[in-house]
Amino acid sequence: MLVTSGKELLMEMTPSMSGRGMELVCVPTLKYAADRLAAGDCPTLVVDFGWLPPSERGALLELHKQFPKTQLFTLESVASMAPAVPSPLRRLSWPLPMGFADQVRVIAKPVIILADQVLFSTGAVQNAFQQAGVQAESLEFGAELPDFIRRQSEARAASARTQKPKKGWSLLGGDEEPEQEAAAAIGNLVVAQFTGSAAQAGALDAAVRAVAPEAVCYLVSGVDTQRYAMQSLKEGQPVALPREQAGRIAGIMAESAEGGETRLKQRERERILLLDNFKPALTALSQALIGHGYEVTSSMDGAEALRLTTKGSFHLAVVGTAITMAELSGAELAQKMRERDPDMRIIFMVDQYPLKAALQGVSQVVELGLDDAILKPVEASRLIFSVEKALERRFLLLENARLLKETQEQKNQLELVNGFQKKFFATVAHDVKSPLTAILGYAEVLTGKLKAMPSEGRYAANIQTSAKTLNVLISDLVDLAAMESGKLRVEIGTLNLLAVMNDVYERVKIAATNRKLNMTLEVPPVLPPLAGDDARVGQVVQNLCTNAIQYTKEGGKITIKAELKPDRVEVSVIDTGIGISKEDLPRVWERFFQTKEAMGMRKAGFGLGLKIAREIVQRHGGEMGIESELGVGSRFFFHIPLNGPPPTEGAAGAAPAAAPKPAPPSGLPPAPRPPQQPQPPPQNPHLPPQPPQRK
Repeated sequence: MLVTSGKELLMEMTPSMSGRGMELVCVPTLKYAADRLAAGDCPTLVVDFGWLPPSERGALLELHKQFPKTQLFTLESVASMAPAVPSPLRRLSWPLPMGFADQVRVIAKPVIILADQVLFSTGAVQNAFQQAGVQAESLEFGAELPDFIRRQSEARAASARTQKPKKGWSLLGGDEEPEQEAAAAIGNLVVAQFTGSAAQAGALDAAVRAVAPEAVCYLVSGVDTQRYAMQSLKEGQPVALPREQAGRIAGIMAESAEGGETRLKQRERERILLLDNFKPALTALSQALIGHGYEVTSSMDGAEALRLTTKGSFHLAVVGTAITMAELSGAELAQKMRERDPDMRIIFMVDQYPLKAALQGVSQVVELGLDDAILKPVEASRLIFSVEKALERRFLLLENARLLKETQEQKNQLELVNGFQKKFFATVAHDVKSPLTAILGYAEVLTGKLKAMPSEGRYAANIQTSAKTLNVLISDLVDLAAMESGKLRVEIGTLNLLAVMNDVYERVKIAATNRKLNMTLEVPPVLPPLAGDDARVGQVVQNLCTNAIQYTKEGGKITIKAELKPDRVEVSVIDTGIGISKEDLPRVWERFFQTKEAMGMRKAGFGLGLKIAREIVQRHGGEMGIESELGVGSRFFFHIPLNGPPPTEGAAGAAPAAAPKPAPPSGLPPAPRPPQQPQPPPQNPHLPPQPPQRK
């Protein structure tokens, strides 16, 4: 459920949601959202902070407490993130959003940045503000923030009381009084180190605002978005994302539902090999990586590092390219590492000078397919960002390889099963058909001989009826086996569709009458000759009629209809039967598929008739379609083009099996195929072109 007012965000998020089988519902206010959450049909709530008034953010947090199992995502815009907007604790992305430091510089209210251990210890946050001309107060222990802010506020208030109005020289731009200089020295930005949880950060924010209600607090971390989001959802905390990352929410939701917690456990302690020849930088970077949760092995010796590298010993290596200049170049070392462990990711740290060496190091990353090149001196936050991306890539590559292997194994198993099925169908069709023919023949003879003996004659009639039913089932298996092996025969000749339909109508009318159904035939007085197979088209029409009779209750109506269209003849079988649900409609063409309602009424059958019928129609160059409503009835229809089926390769009359086509949208047949060969002009301009005559 998305809380917003505009359509832009809805249109942006819909493709990623629908592509993963999720439905996106849009509501304009939190009140509507609360009603939907109470109904229990929305597991995730996404709130556009660019639309939600700042005064309602507290109400949103209370709503989340009321429904703790609901995943909450908030989307921050540049405007909603501004320090001028009063709000409870907000999360800043890293690097800082463009223009944020400028907003801090021009505002007078206290701004508190809670930075994680790595960003604070490396001075990354302080440097980012300093480059924008904002001087920050650093506080190593975040727990001291409320007292620190209170003392700052008291000092600022005392300084303001002692300030004197500008007079004379000051009004002309001269120096301020000493008291005013002291007031200006009290800055409004505080960067504090914070190592607690999101819940603890929220409590600290509340404590700060209790001391200084005008203060605004932000939480900033160098953790990548995916990992941060997964961890927050695991802890039941809201996930704050920049507005431009709204498209990632569907992926985060899908991953959290597909074992994201397991994935986090698999990624908890990744091993990193850190190699460089400058010990102070090596020590600082090692501490930063360890503080970020990685297991780090550092070395200043390239040969030693290479000895440590074996299959699976390290997930990633960070290599200072100057380390091996006496023995191996950076490129040679990377190649040897990859030979020992092809799955290990590698990042280069390249000296900026001389420029030629720096360019060479960057180009080697591309040539060798490494993950990144970072120019020295390396900032810890920049290295951590690169490490996270490289490890994410490693995980995805290994996961893809695992899934590919599983998919290949499943494919091989399915091929074995399908091969067994085809052999089984062919064997059953061949071995059962012969004795069944004998049973049918002898049952017919017995029925004739026992006409004078009603009791015994009834037994013979039951044998004959059951044998006929079994013959239909075996015929379906024979056709399926032939169809899947590409040997289903369709003899294309001159098709007299009216004669076929009348013949089928006369055969099935008796069964319809026995079930007290009203069956009618609606056909035009004349139809143009068509190209097709009389027996196969009759099989299609009879299948549709038989289904209609079986699935229509007593007193219902069945209509068989033929209509001449400009480019095709369309045949429909319309009934007032049980109908088909929207969920089952796409599956009716699957082999062995039957709806629950149909299984309750059908006396016998494998569920192969529609699949075989559709294949026959497609061999004639046409297509089948369905229009149905559960409990109302169905219309099954197919069309045969006037210009005949397209030419096929192979022996005459034996068309190769065509791949099943998707069902036409909304039950309508697709546009007819254009003729594959030029047709001769018709003799009569008012009649369609004639198909070739059977010799």
